[in-house]
Amino acid sequence: MNDLNMLTVYLGSSGHCRDIFKDTARQFGALIAEKGKSLVYGGMDTGLMGILAKTAHENGADVTGIIPLKLKDSERILKGITKTILVEELCDRKKQMFKMADAVVTLPGGFGTADEALELLYWGSRKLHQKPVVFVNIDGYWDEFIDFINSTADFNPAYLIIVNSIDEVFPALENWQAPEIVPSDALARFPHFEDEICRNTSMPIIIDEATIENTYYAICALGLRQLGKHERSIGFLNKNKQFDKLESWIRHAAKERFITEKCLQLFAIEEDEDTLMRKSRAPVRIEIDLHNDKWGD
Repeated sequence: MNDLNMLTVYLGSSGHCRDIFKDTARQFGALIAEKGKSLVYGGMDTGLMGILAKTAHENGADVTGIIPLKLKDSERILKGITKTILVEELCDRKKQMFKMADAVVTLPGGFGTADEALELLYWGSRKLHQKPVVFVNIDGYWDEFIDFINSTADFNPAYLIIVNSIDEVFPALENWQAPEIVPSDALARFPHFEDEICRNTSMPIIIDEATIENTYYAICALGLRQLGKHERSIGFLNKNKQFDKLESWIRHAAKERFITEKCLQLFAIEEDEDTLMRKSRAPVRIEIDLHNDKWGD
C-alpha cells in the first residue's frame, strides 16, 4: 500500500503482562520513529500503551493520544506527547483512531484491544473501508482468536494481516492490496453497538451464532462491563462448540494478565440453552479495580 504515514495501534493497558510483550511494544515504538511514521493510540500512560507511546515519542515520532472523558482511562493520560485529543465516549475514541489511520496494527491486549480490531473487521465484512488490520502474534498470543474469527461465516480475510514479529509489520503493509470497493467517508454510517449495549435494561445479552458481527458485539459488551458501563449478563450459546476457540483466547488473555481473573465471571458459556438462560437471569455483580487489578498502580 502507498501513503502509509499514520499508524493507529491497538494494544493493552495492563501493567501486569510478561516482559516479552512489553519489549515488543518498546521495540515497535522505536521502529515507528525509525521509519518516520506517526502514531495514534489510546492516550494512556499504563501498560503496553504507555511503553509504546513514550518510546515512539522519545525517538522522534509524532504521537497522538485519544482519550474518552467518560471512562476511567481519562485518569491516566500520558503527558508530554505531541497531541492529546479529548472525546466524550469510547465509540468517539474508536472512530477518531480509525479516521486518522492509514493502517491499523494490533499488539497483544484484552477486551478493549480485541473490540477495536473486531470493529474494523466487522466494518470490513460490510465493505465500509479499505484499511488493513495487522495482528502481531507475539508468542502465539492471538492463535485461538485468529482461529476463531477465521471460522466465522461473515469474516472477510482481505482485511487481515498476521505477522509474528514487529519486523514483519512494514513489509507486510507495503505488500497489502486493498479490496476493490468504494468506501464511505461518512463515519456516521459506520455502525457501533455501545449505545445499544449500555441502554437501561436488565435484558441479558445472548450470543447464539459465531459471526464477526456477534463477536464484535459480545467483546464490546464484555469490555464495557469490565469498565462498569453496564451490568447486563452476557452469555454464549456454545452449540457445536462454536465458541470454544474464543473462550480459549479469553482464558489465555487472563493467564497473560491482559484481563483480570474477575473478568472470567462476566460471561457464561453453555451448550444447553435452558442452562444458559437460567444463568443469565442471575447476573453476578462484579467490581474491578482498574488501577490495581489491571493497570498495575
